[in-house]
Amino acid sequence: MLSITTIIMTIGAIFIAIFSLPNLINVLRTKNTASVNLPMYIIFTLACIMFAIYGGGMCGDNNLGGGLPVLISNIFCILIAIVTLTIKFTNLRKAKKARLTELQYWETHQSKTKGGV
Repeated sequence: MLSITTIIMTIGAIFIAIFSLPNLINVLRTKNTASVNLPMYIIFTLACIMFAIYGGGMCGDNNLGGGLPVLISNIFCILIAIVTLTIKFTNLRKAKKARLTELQYWETHQSKTKGGV
């Protein structure tokens, strides 16, 4: 039987994972990361790593039910953050090389891919 704490932790873990998905879908669809706040995403990624370590530690204490939701959801969030940050850093590098802001680079790239100037 699952404890109320484990149930609440599982629901919270699912909410955290769902929170990350819309931004990732938008970034993958548009490749626009100008609105992605880099410091916030780095802190979010570090927090997910720390929570994954915590969840793994809880699993190691013969409390698999308690730690597993934390571990799985945070690994999922880490993967989402890695993909988002990879695209963000790629866009920043390309924009810097073109001597543009990230948004200017994305707007220029969009107009070229849509047949504009």
